[in-house]
Amino acid sequence: MSADLSPENEQFLQQAVSAGMFPDRKHALDEAVGLLKRRQELIAQIEEGTQQLRSGDFLECGQEGLRQFFDEVQTQGRARYDASRQIEWRRR
Repeated sequence: MSADLSPENEQFLQQAVSAGMFPDRKHALDEAVGLLKRRQELIAQIEEGTQQLRSGDFLECGQEGLRQFFDEVQTQGRARYDASRQIEWRRR
């Protein structure tokens, strides 16, 4: 399958390949499509967050509240990491 690009985009693509950013045109186009997919995911997440804000589905907190929240997240993350390390150690 071929991809028809504007002359400007084709030139940009060829410059990226020539500069060694990608091994060939196919890899450059695959990366471009991957970025478009990621963009769509981010737009969907932004729309979801906007809808949550509009519906009042959010938590308001100040500086101390944020610090407390992130401390809890960090503690939970460390506990999960430690648990995974113990499971890995027991397998040995």
